[in-house]
Amino acid sequence: MTLPRTASIVIVGGGVVGCSIAYHLAGRGVRDVVVLERETVGSGTTSKAAGGIRA
Repeated sequence: MTLPRTASIVIVGGGVVGCSIAYHLAGRGVRDVVVLERETVGSGTTSKAAGGIRA
């Protein structure tokens, strides 16, 4: 995949928080958002990396 040269918002990390931020920005009409993740989006999310967030 080729990354765009510019973006209004760049989110580093495609875990639960990064994806949630992108989702909510899209809900507010922001369309120029890039989510950077070194592996598959959501692949590094674990209960230990949740920073105290519990469902």
